[in-house]
Order: sequence, then structure tokens, then C-alpha cells
Amino acid sequence: MSILLDQLKQQLNIIIDGDLVDSSVAELVLISLFTDSRASDSDELPDGSSDLRGWPGDTYSTTPWGGKLWLLKREKLISDVKNLAVKYAENALAWMLVDAGDGIMAKSVSVVGSIPRINTLALTIVITKSDNRTMTVSVSQRWEAQNAV
Repeated sequence: MSILLDQLKQQLNIIIDGDLVDSSVAELVLISLFTDSRASDSDELPDGSSDLRGWPGDTYSTTPWGGKLWLLKREKLISDVKNLAVKYAENALAWMLVDAGDGIMAKSVSVVGSIPRINTLALTIVITKSDNRTMTVSVSQRWEAQNAV
């Protein structure tokens, strides 16, 4: 694994496993999932503030980066929250399916969410690359009490 991937794992307090065909793709998955995308006006913010967050580089891009998993930080980990996390992860990784001039990064991306243990959210991402090789990245994050209301 790359140094960047190890650093991301430590900073985000996550566990990654799976068939890592390409560590640079795994890095892009983590960056896509855990970079805060700007919230929509209709999104309920977890801290009740008016800070929509988001990556400043989005100002210069037609396609926003990141995901909205940050909106779930204070939610109780139940099935509905898991399903919303899957939706946010799919949206964060959708850019892999778009040809931005260099070809697509992936033919398909699927995300499955689970709660394998109490207070643990797991997302299993299966990426099918254009050459039909598949790569699985499983990301588990402990849903600690400080994240809940």
C-alpha cells in the first residue's frame, strides 16, 4: 500500500481491505468519499449551522468533488442512515463512470452498505475497470458515541 493510503486510513480512522488491484484507485475512492462535498440548500446540516462546507476547488470546476457522508456524522446508525450512506457513496464515486476526455475510469461502480457490528458502518465498493478487472475496497468506520446526538 502507498504512504498516502496509509495516512488516509489513519486520519479517517478506517479499515480498508479487499483486492487492491491499484492503490491509486483506492486513494481516489477514499478522497472521493471523505472529501466534504458542498451541501445543498435542502440538506439538513448536522450541527445546525449554515456552513455548507465543500472543497474550495469546486469553485473552478463544473463537477463537484467529494461526498456528503459528513452530513451523517451526528446520526444514529440505523438502516435508513446506512442506506443514505450508500447513496452518498454512489454519488461521490459517479465521476468514475464519466468520460472527461481520457476515457472512463470504471465501467461500473457498486456500493453495498452494512452494519457488521454494533456501531460500525461498512461500505463495500466494487469497481469494474474498463478492462473488466474488478477491484473491491471495503471501508469500515466505527460510529462512535461522539458522532451521535
